[in-house]
Amino acid sequence: MTVAIYIVIRDMFITHDALQQTCMRLRAVIAFFILMLCTTTVMAETKPLEKKNPIIFIPGIMGSRLYDPEGNLVWIEYSLKLTKLGEGMRMQNALIVKNNEIDQVTVPVNEREYGAMGPIGYPYKKIIDLLCNEFPDRGMYFFSYDFRQSKSNSSDLLHQQIQNILQKTGGSKVDIIAHSLGGLVLATYLETYGGEHIRKIITAATPYEGTPDTINTALTGELTYVPAGWLEAVTKLTREVRTSFPSSTELIPTNAYDDLHPAYLYTGNVPANDEIHETEITFLEGDPYYTPAGLTKDAGLNVYKPLTGSQYELILRKIFGDEHPLRLENDSRIITTIDNSYFAVGINHQTIRSLIFSDDLSDPRVTHVIYDHEGDGCVPKGSATMHGYLETLGKDAQGNERLLKVEAEHGGITSHNKARDWIVAVLSDKSTESILSDPAITDKSIIVKTAGHHEIVSKLHNLVTSIKNQKNT
Repeated sequence: MTVAIYIVIRDMFITHDALQQTCMRLRAVIAFFILMLCTTTVMAETKPLEKKNPIIFIPGIMGSRLYDPEGNLVWIEYSLKLTKLGEGMRMQNALIVKNNEIDQVTVPVNEREYGAMGPIGYPYKKIIDLLCNEFPDRGMYFFSYDFRQSKSNSSDLLHQQIQNILQKTGGSKVDIIAHSLGGLVLATYLETYGGEHIRKIITAATPYEGTPDTINTALTGELTYVPAGWLEAVTKLTREVRTSFPSSTELIPTNAYDDLHPAYLYTGNVPANDEIHETEITFLEGDPYYTPAGLTKDAGLNVYKPLTGSQYELILRKIFGDEHPLRLENDSRIITTIDNSYFAVGINHQTIRSLIFSDDLSDPRVTHVIYDHEGDGCVPKGSATMHGYLETLGKDAQGNERLLKVEAEHGGITSHNKARDWIVAVLSDKSTESILSDPAITDKSIIVKTAGHHEIVSKLHNLVTSIKNQKNT
């Protein structure tokens, strides 16, 4: 034992130089580990945060607030300024938007951008607030745009918006939710700029094949739930102003839609006391609601005949003029080629399927309106589903259905509980297996109504339905 201790002590103090070398080596090892620890800490502190995909919401037509160059609200100000609305909305007047660059998560709720106010409040408020609450770390941006302009013009602005947001956040891709016309704007963006910076797409109630409601609105001026005469008298939003918007010609029914559900001419080959002017006529699906010119189906029933392609285009030119191209083909199918693209469609509401025009092609006017119960009150189901093509898309890589059909009105689809839950699940990369489409109603009847006050009653019915839906969500 004594010998062992002696040897250890002897080895420890062999030479002063050896001890110094040992200490130096020890200090070098310690210094190395300290350096590694500091480097790791610095790297951890300077490593960039994981970039989340910002979310952009694109509203539909009339869904953005528009301002004059001085910053005064033009669309839409519910005050005495309403009497100047028509003048302010003329195409020669430059209008601007605000707040596109603001992350809505970062501002108080009462300062958020919800778009234009509707007759019952802000239609996009619920979905914007929900997205801000569900994805506070991703950024939520509202893309306002001058909806009077062409979708090509608006898609260029969308490109700028996407680039600005990605530069601001350091991200590489965005998720986009688009309502109605917004879906067509998004499709045009994809056609022009590609999908490199898009992770996921959700469109809601987009009229891919157009909608007859656009033509009816252009002719009657029923932009709100009041008769057209009153609207024009108060706001001066005349037919001339309404039909001058380039975007209006991009919402008309396509040739493919017109082939399935043609517009008609009212031939007038009926007795003068035709009672359809006082009542509505109901037909079963497949039962023709027109007969060849010169024949009558039943006493007192109007006689209609389908418009030819040239007659249809002539009427459209008489309504919208020759300045802007007519969107007669669905140029939006590119949106379905994005693997992570999803589609919400409203169903089971009385919707204009087709229109019946007076036989004076030089001065077209709507005499009767043909309804079914399959669409969302504005966009026919056939248009929203690309005549059923969206129903063939199946599931995404996670096994989620890419199409959701909900019993929702056009303006209220983004406030619908099921639609909102589905949107959040899609953006969260979660399963949507438990969120099922609503069943279509079995009522296949077709209704023909006299144009005019019946149409107002129908729109008021849609408004009441929308209010009830929002109260239940």
